[in-house]
Amino acid sequence: MNQRFSLLLLMFSIIIFGINNVTVFANSNGEVKPSKSVCIQEFEKKSKEFDKKVLKDIVKSYNLDISDYQEFTHDDLNLKVGDNLDEHSDKISLQHLFVGSSIGSRRLFLESGLEGTKGYFVYKRIDGNNVLKELHKMGKVWVVMSENEKQSVRYRLKPFNWDKCKGN
Repeated sequence: MNQRFSLLLLMFSIIIFGINNVTVFANSNGEVKPSKSVCIQEFEKKSKEFDKKVLKDIVKSYNLDISDYQEFTHDDLNLKVGDNLDEHSDKISLQHLFVGSSIGSRRLFLESGLEGTKGYFVYKRIDGNNVLKELHKMGKVWVVMSENEKQSVRYRLKPFNWDKCKGN
């Protein structure tokens, strides 16, 4: 009986330690996958860097000085529930500019914000050309006064490897 108990204990120990060793060896290839949130932060950082690179190319090609201009995103122009449409015709008149495909983000810069009278809308077309739209405020509405397109370099954002992240 004592021999059976010893043999059973030995087999049980081998099974337990054997499973643990397999687990340790299976995860010990030196590769630790980052969490999904870390990957999202890395992706957003690379996207912002890419957008900066695209904007720098556009600003350089038109020799623009946008240092005194305020940047607006499409989300900045969205109305809130209950907003009066008549009071926000300036925002509404700018929203259509963000429609369409581009390399990097489409960018809106207004001198003195929405209260100003002059602005620029810039983006890089998918063929690589840079586009500049000069905007002026007429009453309460922003109007495209001129559009200029210059040939430029086509940039490509390298695909992000989401497989390297945990939880895919």
